[in-house]
Amino acid sequence: MKNILVFGDSNSWGYDAMSYDPVTGITKRFPKEKRWPGILQLSLGSEFNIIENCLNGRTLMQNDPYFQGRLGIESLRETLDANAPLDLVIIKLGCNELKHMFSLTAGMIAFGAEYLVQEAKQSYYGYPAPKVLLVAPHPTHPQIADMCFGFSYGVLAYQKSLELGALYREVAKRQGCAFFDCTPLNFELNSIDGLHYSENDHKRLAEAIEPVVREMF
Repeated sequence: MKNILVFGDSNSWGYDAMSYDPVTGITKRFPKEKRWPGILQLSLGSEFNIIENCLNGRTLMQNDPYFQGRLGIESLRETLDANAPLDLVIIKLGCNELKHMFSLTAGMIAFGAEYLVQEAKQSYYGYPAPKVLLVAPHPTHPQIADMCFGFSYGVLAYQKSLELGALYREVAKRQGCAFFDCTPLNFELNSIDGLHYSENDHKRLAEAIEPVVREMF
């Protein structure tokens, strides 16, 4: 059996923006069989074991004072240790760095992703180091600044998000790891925050990434 870790943020956790309840302030999660790691598990079958470690608000290298305990570089080390041995680590992060309070360029975000790729390539307990698949997140909605999280993401988020695909590709090339870009999938996103994937987007991502994963073995 091949053990595959999916290390991501809310768009891998399955944040369903359309489920938001204005009375309680609660937003629910897509069920396992409708979020992309779960769909990927069903498609790959019993010879593969998808381990989901995804967290709302998770960042690469930046501490978020409003969402503490979400620092990716620290939790990745712990996760790699806890789940060894791993055959593949899929890293899909970077959207939360688009928040304007971090004042990061797209290049700096990609630089942070590179740190996580390097960390994921380490060996634990003498097992072979896992392969790594770096996934560039889909761009935000062009009008994200005018949507419900606009106060957090601001007017520069969309343009920065457009640059991540090419920059992540360069990271993958430097690090000798596999690469997948969500951008060409042309996600519909949702009409509330312009950041999170729709149910159909999750399905499309799982279908598109499955052959990439299979080819790695």
